[in-house]
Amino acid sequence: MLNKIKKKIHIFHNIYLKHKHFIKKKSYSMDGEDIFIVEYFRKKNDGFYIDVGCYHPIHRNNTYLLHKNGWSGINIDIHQFSIDLFNYLRPDDVNLNYAISNTNEVTEMFYQKELSQLSTIEEQQAKIAFQGNIKKSKIQSLTLDALLEKINFTDKKLDLLDIDVEGTDLKVLKGFNIEKFKPELICVEIHEKDIKNSEIYKYLNNFSYELVWSGVFSHIFKSKS
Repeated sequence: MLNKIKKKIHIFHNIYLKHKHFIKKKSYSMDGEDIFIVEYFRKKNDGFYIDVGCYHPIHRNNTYLLHKNGWSGINIDIHQFSIDLFNYLRPDDVNLNYAISNTNEVTEMFYQKELSQLSTIEEQQAKIAFQGNIKKSKIQSLTLDALLEKINFTDKKLDLLDIDVEGTDLKVLKGFNIEKFKPELICVEIHEKDIKNSEIYKYLNNFSYELVWSGVFSHIFKSKS
């Protein structure tokens, strides 16, 4: 009972106190990604998103404005506490604690806190991004295709695929059947300075996606078909 109370207090603190959920904001993204996305889908009030590496339901989140506009979706993160936050604030979404990559296996995750944007299943990425000790634990990794099959995702049109997984973004794309699901927009992180020569840009271009918006790290691609 005491642990349940502590968990509720912890959730309350991370939504209402630390990130001030009660204060309405123009944008909840890191770089204004959500403003572009909402404007693009301005005539659609019942869309569907998949957010891989969802992190937090309001803080630096690319789908919260869509959620407020009546959208629903699937939120996936390697931290269970992230999923606890989503279950509290978005209980009608499907919220899942998995790593998403291009393989189906139990793998190591590298982290420093129970809630962090920097956590990853790529050890080299952790060494680059972290300062201080790196913690390790095991987590189930699935391809996005395998996860969608697991939850019987078959009858929804996918409007937005959002990916932010600290070094595994291309692997997520390679484990996803783009031609089958055909998301209208894909928002993904690219850290290379020369975007058009990046592997992610080339990969999406091969599937007839064109770059329509860029921030510091996030880039949004639109299906040409």
